[in-house]
Amino acid sequence: MDGSLSPRFLSCLLVAPGAMETRHFVRALHSGGLAVLEREPGEAALRMAESGEFDLVCRAIDCDGVSGLVDVARLAAGGRPVVAVFDAALPELVAEAFTAGAEACLELGADPRVVVAQVRAVLRRAGAYDATSGANSGVLQVGDLVVDVDRCEVQRGGMVVPLTAAEFRIVEYMARNSGRVLKPHEILNAVSDDYRYLPREAQDVFKVYVRRIRRKLEPDEQAPRYLVTVRGFGYRLEGGRERTMLPARQA
Repeated sequence: MDGSLSPRFLSCLLVAPGAMETRHFVRALHSGGLAVLEREPGEAALRMAESGEFDLVCRAIDCDGVSGLVDVARLAAGGRPVVAVFDAALPELVAEAFTAGAEACLELGADPRVVVAQVRAVLRRAGAYDATSGANSGVLQVGDLVVDVDRCEVQRGGMVVPLTAAEFRIVEYMARNSGRVLKPHEILNAVSDDYRYLPREAQDVFKVYVRRIRRKLEPDEQAPRYLVTVRGFGYRLEGGRERTMLPARQA
């Protein structure tokens, strides 16, 4: 396997002023397997970047730097992986971008190999790149869970887990993002084609799915080892390793 990124599941939002020449940078991202959506800076683009819909956000910073750096800081504070990009990476701007919370800094005209390498490093830290390592074969593995994308089948320790289509899509998405804590609305919006969930309503809807999936997936629903609650933050898919401490009662 060559470890290339999967365009079906990895996406980038590029927020840049229309006057900036971004074609070279976008092509570099495409060569790394990322689907790219471009938007002009503004509150609408920032809300889109914060939605969790994108695996990566690239925020262009122009010479004055101020608004771009504010956006970088806001996204970083919200836990979104963000890369700062520049027409010219002046040392003072690069330093300020890293201070604001950028995961990486790149010039728009950088060599595509550098762009792809930096982006993959950011996605690895975010848990998105490693989780796609089985994308070409259609098989994802998280501990003793095997998610066969082509067969729409989940196995635990070699035994098939009988999930519905909706439950399978949830487990598949979480497997592709294994190691990351995911919010209910982020998960539901990623697997829903015709409805956008608001954070509050998603909490209640996702709890129903959690109970149903755990009933089928977990050896002990009261001590989940696969679909784990990270209280106050969201949910994470794990590989089933036994815990030394009994977790608190989970929602």
